[in-house]
Amino acid sequence: MNKIVNWLGQTMEFEGKLSSAIAKHKVTNFPGDYIYEDELFNIATDPEIPIKGYMILAISKDAVSIADLTKDERNRLMDLSNRLLEAMHKSGFSKVMIYQDESSPENLHINFIPKHEWTYQFHSNFGKMGIYAKNNLNINDEYKMELLESIKDIKRNFK
Repeated sequence: MNKIVNWLGQTMEFEGKLSSAIAKHKVTNFPGDYIYEDELFNIATDPEIPIKGYMILAISKDAVSIADLTKDERNRLMDLSNRLLEAMHKSGFSKVMIYQDESSPENLHINFIPKHEWTYQFHSNFGKMGIYAKNNLNINDEYKMELLESIKDIKRNFK
């Protein structure tokens, strides 16, 4: 059993890799709950990286590339991506970086990272943004509430 402490300060337990556990609906106590979920796809925040508005679209099927999906699954993925991006824009995140790394042996997932003033120093290096967010953002109670409110806003705007 693996454990992490999420940005709310709660311990989360899961088997295997965190991203796979979330994609396969094996983690239930992560911040903000799912924005969307069905038998194949889900959208949620990253419990370790406290970037306001950051969302992950995950696929529970064993796939590491979009090319591993059927045509129907790719179409659904694109529709969900468009709907998520629109919800993020309506929630005030006008600039969003979309990042998919097919070199990961984990389940396919796509990161939607809003650009904030501090993120520009990293250009498009999401890895460095995540490390900076974990180590340098002041995760006080007020910021935790802002993170949760951004999740609620995106969920409310997701159609």
